[in-house]
Amino acid sequence: MNYKLKSKDGKVTFLLHTGKDFVKNQMSVASAQHIIDTGKLKKSTKEGYPINVDNKWYFEGEICKTPAPKAEEDAE
Repeated sequence: MNYKLKSKDGKVTFLLHTGKDFVKNQMSVASAQHIIDTGKLKKSTKEGYPINVDNKWYFEGEICKTPAPKAEEDAE
């Protein structure tokens, strides 16, 4: 799954699932990227936060569709 974090001034807005509630805050893009890299991406159920990591972290951004592979041309 490809994604793009939505950042402003080097910060990304996130939701953190804490018990029955969610806490909204901001963190650096580098910290968010570390959480994403070390966790498992899941399908998000939170509108506006499509990047879900371990059903605990939800980040603002967008899911990018991967481009279809281009057919290689034979060079003769």
